[in-house]
Amino acid sequence: MARPREFDEEQVAEALLQTFWNLGYAATTLPHLSSASGLGPGSLYAAFGNKEAMFGIAVDRYQAYLTEAFMSDARGLEGIRTLFNKVVSLTVKDPDRRGCLVVNAVPESKALTDITQKKLRNGLGDFRKLIRRRLIEALNNSNLQDDTNLESLTASLASSAVGIRVLGRAGMGRKHLQSIADGVVMLVEGYME
Repeated sequence: MARPREFDEEQVAEALLQTFWNLGYAATTLPHLSSASGLGPGSLYAAFGNKEAMFGIAVDRYQAYLTEAFMSDARGLEGIRTLFNKVVSLTVKDPDRRGCLVVNAVPESKALTDITQKKLRNGLGDFRKLIRRRLIEALNNSNLQDDTNLESLTASLASSAVGIRVLGRAGMGRKHLQSIADGVVMLVEGYME
């Protein structure tokens, strides 16, 4: 008969997330994960699988965290403003300036399986879809009838959000990061005129 687990899976999953987010995928070792979770290597493997499977759990948890963080009733242009202000806020409120777990993992992704690479692409894609929805709402509230540039505008805004996270990780101050966010809103406002 299988023994019941003697640990809180949520706490361990959070420990996995924090460890990968602090150290990055490649630099994180099994001893790091074991120390952070309080579980021995055998228990970790038995419960969560190999290192990459544990990273997958961390990415899923991070994506859920972002989904909750970006929830807002704001739509259209105000939704874009709210979204980018939240990107700045998340960046500067992190005392360790870790940036985005998904963006940080992209340079290391060639060492990961196709499944994990797809999980990272999906994470970036989900954010892009959120931006696109807000842009469509803004277009619907404008007099502009032409949406032929929607994909280019979406790509520019998504890149700006990534830039905020990367520059924040590099230590740029709130004022600089907010100027990027404000510039995004000005770009969209100008486009909608």
